[in-house]
Amino acid sequence: MADRDADILYIKQRKVKQWTIILLFLLILTVAVRMRLTDVTVYGNDTYTAEEAENLIFSDYWDRNTVVCLFKNITGQKKDLPFVADYKVVIRGPFTCELRFYEKKPIGCIRYMSNYMYFDKDGIMIESSPRRLEGIPVVEGLQFGYVILGKKLPVSSSLLLNSIMSVTQQLSLFQIPCGSIRYNDAGNTVTAILDEGDIEVYLGSENDLAAKISALNDMLPEIREQQLKGTLDLSNYDDKAREFRSYFKLREENGTNGGTSVTEAESDTEAENEAGGN
Repeated sequence: MADRDADILYIKQRKVKQWTIILLFLLILTVAVRMRLTDVTVYGNDTYTAEEAENLIFSDYWDRNTVVCLFKNITGQKKDLPFVADYKVVIRGPFTCELRFYEKKPIGCIRYMSNYMYFDKDGIMIESSPRRLEGIPVVEGLQFGYVILGKKLPVSSSLLLNSIMSVTQQLSLFQIPCGSIRYNDAGNTVTAILDEGDIEVYLGSENDLAAKISALNDMLPEIREQQLKGTLDLSNYDDKAREFRSYFKLREENGTNGGTSVTEAESDTEAENEAGGN
């Protein structure tokens, strides 16, 4: 009789333990499922807004789950995101995390088929996207038979590649917003289009492109202050000369017939006073 009572007690205790474990597991599972990363701070996002970056990482319901996110961190599971070289999700608490973006840095692009193909400071094609990034100039006037991601911009000569790199690098360096960079059919003269077409800067040949854009950077504040619209000719600019002469062909609206007339503003500017541009 005593043995039977002992067996019954043992069975009851074992069932209690089993149910305790099951209930504890269900409690933990319920808490884990309900934990969601809602307090998110984003760093390193230039291409995307904070909201866009957050939505890219947490694109579905389970992406925000803290346990799922922790599991992905441990196993190294990451998404392939446009213009993003790498990213990290740093979990600070059950509901708090940081998103740290390490973006690719395009300095120019070309149109190829229906996409924009972006290249970096070394001329390497780094991204293909239907999206046009603001502030990144489009190189126009050149023909490309093929474009391969991870390879250099396929142009006809190293001189032309150096010209493209020089223009785009200097525009990026001085943070000059440029819509497009146009080459002639031979690819030996270049024009930069600024301010949505209001200002065209004729840079001419590939000679002294870095110096020409440096001079442009000094002139732009006064050009914009006077709200000038037209073409600035820097093709003959020589940074070694004491003086240089710049030409600005100013477009003026004709109030009578809605057409345009062209006047020419000519200025002699000393090299050490390039900022004046007049």
